[in-house]
Amino acid sequence: MVKSEAETEEKYIIDAIDYAGQRVVFTEEKWKEKRMQHTELNNGPFLKNLKKAIESPQSVWQDYGKPSTQLCYYWKHKIDCHIKVVINTLGSPWRVVTAYEIDYIKEVKYPNLKQLK
Repeated sequence: MVKSEAETEEKYIIDAIDYAGQRVVFTEEKWKEKRMQHTELNNGPFLKNLKKAIESPQSVWQDYGKPSTQLCYYWKHKIDCHIKVVINTLGSPWRVVTAYEIDYIKEVKYPNLKQLK
């Protein structure tokens, strides 16, 4: 059976333009996959702040696991808490791999990673 165009079209939880003008999407499929592991993804205000983290991150780093193809965007949304968004930069639009709360910027520990913003 052939799927119609509407059935194959991806749905986005977030569709934003990042700080450098790049389109970044968080697909509904990826959101459903990650929200069990990171329950904060079920919270509406967290998702709004996640979009802010994409649009105007306070810092951007290469990802430790895949420095040439993934970036980590950070946005401090509480006194002791950042939103970390891992973004795959292959293809267009760029895609959110995962997002969650963290109390520190992990990439600072690795001297060979570049801070891009």
